[in-house]
Amino acid sequence: LASASALLPPRGLSSQRKMAAKRKATAVDTLPPICAGAVVTSVVMYPVDVVRAICMSNPGTGAGAALKGFLEAHGVMGFVKQGLVAEVTRASISRAIKFFMQPIVHKGIYGVPETKGTPISKGLSGAIGTFPEVLAISPLENIKLAAQLDKEGRFSGSADIAKHIWKTRGFGGLMIGYAGMQVRQCLWTGGFFLTLDVYKGAVSNVVSNKLAQDVLSGFAAGATGTALNCWTDVCRSIVQKKALADTFDPAIPRPGALEPYNPGPFFSEAANLAKTKGLSGLYAGVGPKMVHLGGSGAILAVLMPRFKSMYFDMMGLE
Repeated sequence: LASASALLPPRGLSSQRKMAAKRKATAVDTLPPICAGAVVTSVVMYPVDVVRAICMSNPGTGAGAALKGFLEAHGVMGFVKQGLVAEVTRASISRAIKFFMQPIVHKGIYGVPETKGTPISKGLSGAIGTFPEVLAISPLENIKLAAQLDKEGRFSGSADIAKHIWKTRGFGGLMIGYAGMQVRQCLWTGGFFLTLDVYKGAVSNVVSNKLAQDVLSGFAAGATGTALNCWTDVCRSIVQKKALADTFDPAIPRPGALEPYNPGPFFSEAANLAKTKGLSGLYAGVGPKMVHLGGSGAILAVLMPRFKSMYFDMMGLE
């Protein structure tokens, strides 16, 4: 009779089978963990985004004054009622598409995974990948901004805002400020992916804890993106605010369908702001924006790789 040990599978065979059973992950497999990380980041950072939006739409308004005015107009529950759904949806879609598209674009352009790319290749891939992102989020961006700036309480919710914009401006109304948003996303996303690994390398020489490294490098990369794109957010916010205000005046004719895609008003506003208020005008609200996007970068740098690792382990992916 064969010994009992001979009947047992060779040592390590079960672990080998488990490894062999793992399926090679595709781009689609990364979507669930990416979406989860995007939603968590959006919810946590929403109150900061409200203050940022007010400061940037009203150059010269400080963060303290913006927060005080918002609380006086809407109370603490205003953070829940004034555009929360639209912003969390918009920001989650934005971040999900951003992190989904960047490795796909990198592979398509350079023929290698983004993990093997250079800072420049990663940054350029991130910037190019924002075009579908901005097309997807523009309607929600306008709904969110209208809600946050609605001090008179004219709207009862996001659906009411969307209905008003569609009625007065058609589909083009939902794309108000597209040109400015495209420049904004290109600069922030490109800056973030360009510098993230650079900051990780620098921080690792000072801090040994992996979590702390991700937090610090993520915040620094997000803040760098903010330094590059803050002026664009100020200008497009002003353009959008005026365009949305015009929807309440029947005397103002409906703009052409292609008007939202015209970069002229955006760059015209940038030149006017630089001339009248200088650098401080172009970078109005940079403090709240640094906190908002620096904090977002830190959370994303921490959550994205960890959520991906957990999800892949759970689903048997590699």
